[in-house]
Amino acid sequence: MNKFKIEILSPQGIIFKDEVFSVSFPTLSGVITILSGHANLVTKLHVGEIIINSVSGVNRISVSGGFIEIAENIVNVIAEFAAHLESANRKKMEQAIKLAKDMKSKRREFANMSVIESELKKYVVELKSGLGIKKKM
Repeated sequence: MNKFKIEILSPQGIIFKDEVFSVSFPTLSGVITILSGHANLVTKLHVGEIIINSVSGVNRISVSGGFIEIAENIVNVIAEFAAHLESANRKKMEQAIKLAKDMKSKRREFANMSVIESELKKYVVELKSGLGIKKKM
């Protein structure tokens, strides 16, 4: 099976970079799977899981949105937020709970609200994906 290069970037840095056999992305139209030789494409990344099949096995990455570019057998992903699903643990849950409490206690301070809401959204996406919770359509 032929391989191609993929790089997933987020504000947290490089989340994944390697040669892979296939990768599946959540898009607004549904899940698409990319194989070597795929046509050039630019599309919006939706909330969900990126599933990567590589030599080292299957990797699952939780994302909250972004963009996908496929050009000349190279896939570049710019994600709003991305994290390996293995990182969803007790500490992440505690951080999400703390942020929710901060949000509730500081709801009148609009300047901080957008930052708190963004952080909370990040943790909710990560936790839902890591715990296997599917979004209802």
